[in-house]
Amino acid sequence: MARFLVVTLALASGFSGWDSRGLRADEPESQPTQSAVAANQPPNVLLIAVDDLNDWVGCLGGNPDAQTPNMDDFAKHSVLFRNAHCQVALCNASRTSVLTGMYASMTGIYGNSLKRAGSVYRSATQMPVWFRDHGYRTMCMGKIYHNDHGKKAYWDLVGPKTLRWGPEPPNGRQFAERFGDRAKDTLAWAALDVEPGEMPDEQVAAWAKTQLDQKHEKPFFLAIGFYKPHTPMTAPKRYFDQFDREKLTMPAVLENDLDDVPEIARRWVLDRDDLIADDAVDQYSPTYRRELVHAYHACVALTDDCIGQVLSHLRDSRHANNTIVVLWSDHGWHLGEKHHWRKWMPWEESTRSFLAVHVPGMSADGSTCDRTVGLIDIFPTLAEVCNLKPPAQLQGQSFRRLLEKPGDAWDRPALTSTTAGNHTVRSERWRYIRYRDGSEELYDHSKDPNEWSNLADHPELKEVKTKHAQWIDTLTEGEIIQ
Repeated sequence: MARFLVVTLALASGFSGWDSRGLRADEPESQPTQSAVAANQPPNVLLIAVDDLNDWVGCLGGNPDAQTPNMDDFAKHSVLFRNAHCQVALCNASRTSVLTGMYASMTGIYGNSLKRAGSVYRSATQMPVWFRDHGYRTMCMGKIYHNDHGKKAYWDLVGPKTLRWGPEPPNGRQFAERFGDRAKDTLAWAALDVEPGEMPDEQVAAWAKTQLDQKHEKPFFLAIGFYKPHTPMTAPKRYFDQFDREKLTMPAVLENDLDDVPEIARRWVLDRDDLIADDAVDQYSPTYRRELVHAYHACVALTDDCIGQVLSHLRDSRHANNTIVVLWSDHGWHLGEKHHWRKWMPWEESTRSFLAVHVPGMSADGSTCDRTVGLIDIFPTLAEVCNLKPPAQLQGQSFRRLLEKPGDAWDRPALTSTTAGNHTVRSERWRYIRYRDGSEELYDHSKDPNEWSNLADHPELKEVKTKHAQWIDTLTEGEIIQ
């Protein structure tokens, strides 16, 4: 899966205080070795979401220049799912799937609006409401739903508002200043001269630490969402200074990459705006592509720092040995691959998500799992490991047994949708895409991790396509295509 050489990074704050049993390393041996989770006591849940984070994380090997010591450290104290995928590569639709446990084909939500949501979605039990109904105190700050907390009624406590994706670039967004309405992609960046604590993500981390300091009378469901590396890619200058821009590894881009993809996919990339993002990047300046790669790394480094602050605080808190941690990103992000920027495509750069899970006393911490799972599987997994009755609406599958035995058999692929009738399934070896007009793509990840060679017209692979197409039919049963 890795498209670049993996490098080893120095560990920083994070879960390094735990041993392999889920105990604080500084706790005496006389204390019980079984965590409260394993002892069937109600566990707390810390759900950490990251916006627009692809595989440019050290432990995922997506780019050798990534500086993510805290996520890398957490991966050493959790089960890291190296083949996890979102269900729609767009913020609102992906988070809707995670928090309801349903596919877009069921909810009708493929985009960043709820206007087309069907009655199934409107009657669905939302994850925080479900936890509260089971006796949990529910708390939230940052971006969990597309508009942060969704509805205040979902939560017992909602943190203060922030600038969300801000602050904005001091001189305005670059494309807006140069191209006006011709290029709508907001590929802007800035190295900010701000004091520590001024970034929204730093404020989310500080608030979360405050909640972890409290003694709660009930088990808690604490959800926090970090905004970066979402555009505009602004971060304090100190994070940009961690990288030498001229030495950064640039994404591998094939000049004729779109030549063998169906027309509908080419239109999605090439017909979105008068001036598509990839052309705008080249026209803006000869160095802008590299500047954006630099900015993405800096924003990821900022978010990693904030994640480390929260996990370090949890490690030192009274809740350390009874808190499940789920760290996930809502989808991936293109930085020019397949001549596309941002997300919302059926290819690996869009669909692949970060997912790592720590369950004290249960998860095989320090292991990696290469089975293909979907973010939709988080909800049923939490239901099982918390020993709570799941809502009937869930369409995902619990991966609890993969937390205990990451190498166990698992034949279910991950389904990702773009719009109704346009779906892709990712298995361990293959990516199969089927469009609403019947056109197809097929990629063999054992030989082609960049998805450069579409094998859909190879007759000897008909059986592979049929098997994957059957999964699309099964997982989208009842879908209405308008």
